[in-house]
Amino acid sequence: MPASALHLLIALALAGLTRLVAYPLDLGGGRHIDALDAFLLMFALVNLRLGWSAASAEHGGRAPAWFVVAALLAAAGITFAMMSALTPA
Repeated sequence: MPASALHLLIALALAGLTRLVAYPLDLGGGRHIDALDAFLLMFALVNLRLGWSAASAEHGGRAPAWFVVAALLAAAGITFAMMSALTPA
């Protein structure tokens, strides 16, 4: 398995883990955000970036099409989860 695929899988696993764990942080006034989800999603974005760099380095400066599509879908999912975690409820 190439290093880029491993980083992509780690990013997806961290994004999926946020559905199972939570640590609500109280902002006051009955509002809270999910601090643990935001922390895990930040690491998911770091792994996605590392995977993108590795995919580009492995293939002469250009990531393969399958990786680009998978990474963009993962980034969209991570962004949606981050917005959900950081929107005060």
